Parts: sequence; structure tokens; C-alpha cells
Amino acid sequence: GGPRRRRRHFNFDHDADFTTMKAFTTTLVLALAAGCTAFVLPAAGRPATTALNLAVGDKLPADAEFMVIKDGPTPLPASEVFDGKTVVVFGIPGAFTPTCTDNQAPGYAAKADEFKAKGVDTIACLATNDPFVMSKFGKEIDPEGKMLMLSDGGAAFIKSVGLDVDTGNFGGVRCQRCAFIVKDGTVSVTQLEGGTGFTDVSAAETLLEMV
Repeated sequence: GGPRRRRRHFNFDHDADFTTMKAFTTTLVLALAAGCTAFVLPAAGRPATTALNLAVGDKLPADAEFMVIKDGPTPLPASEVFDGKTVVVFGIPGAFTPTCTDNQAPGYAAKADEFKAKGVDTIACLATNDPFVMSKFGKEIDPEGKMLMLSDGGAAFIKSVGLDVDTGNFGGVRCQRCAFIVKDGTVSVTQLEGGTGFTDVSAAETLLEMV
């Protein structure tokens, strides 16, 4: 069986998650009142995600490009990140948001050496925040600089691989919370949360076991 899931953590500072919780609660109450034993969360209560999803065996787009901070904002071709390397990527909905900052990202920073001991060349954090924000976020969660902070400011990459989620007025198009492993440009492991919530699915401990 797959990794054991723990209860989902809803981010009540996040409009999309709050809407999801309200819709779930309303649906549950109505279903129980009607004597139903099964129900699904209405689409209107979920953040809108693309119909496409990143899958094992997918080749990442060779012409994709990220932005990083070197002397200033600098384009970084995806080929330089992935070609000939084993890369662990974790996607976050937003730098400095509570769940990303307190729960998901620190785990990858803390286990960076363990990942590299198992043959991982790069651990990358992916988000649609601009490269200055990503650089600042990296310095906070990873002061030793063991991870690569990838900005996909225009959301071109995440849309091309089906990792986008529309959070509406909260923050527009963001990256779904996820984690995946890429070997020489081809996806070998995917752990997708399917939205912005956080569980063991995209946690560092889970990915470390799958390298």
C-alpha cells in the first residue's frame, strides 16, 4: 500500500481552503438529513484545477524556463535543472503562507543531506511567486542554501504539466501542493495533493522513502 495519510490540515487564512471546508460541512449536513450514506463535494466548493495531471513517465517540457536570483533576476532553463540529474521537486501554493512555511518546506530543508546521500542531485522548491520572494523565502527556510528556489511567475510551467490551481481573489493561479521526482527529465514519482491542502502525501519524509 501507499503512504499512510493523516488528516488534512486546512489553512483558514487561505480563502480557497476555507470555502472548501464550508462547502464540505454544508454538503455533509444536507446529506445526513436526507439519509444519504455517500456524497461528493460540489465542484463550486473546490479550487479549480486543470484536468491534466502530472504522471509517472511524463517528459518535462524541454523549453520550459524558471527564474532565480543570482546577481539579479536570471532565467534558468528547465534543461539545466533536470537533464542528467535526479531532482526532487516540491510545489507550494505560496511562499511565506503558514502551511508552506511551517509544515511542508522545512521538512525538505531538514532532510536535504539525507536526500543527497541517496543520490539526489537537487532539491527544488517550486512556486508562482516572483524570484525575489522565492529567494527571500529560501533564505528563511534554508539558510544554508541546500535547495534551489524556482520561480514560475507566469505559471507557464505548472500549467504545461497540470499542476495549476486557481485560488481566485486569494492569489490567482498557484501551484498545487505536490512533490515529485524527476530523473534525467522524466518523472519517476508523483505525489499530488490535488489542491492546496497538506498531508503526508507531499511531505519530505514520504518522498525520502520513494527515492
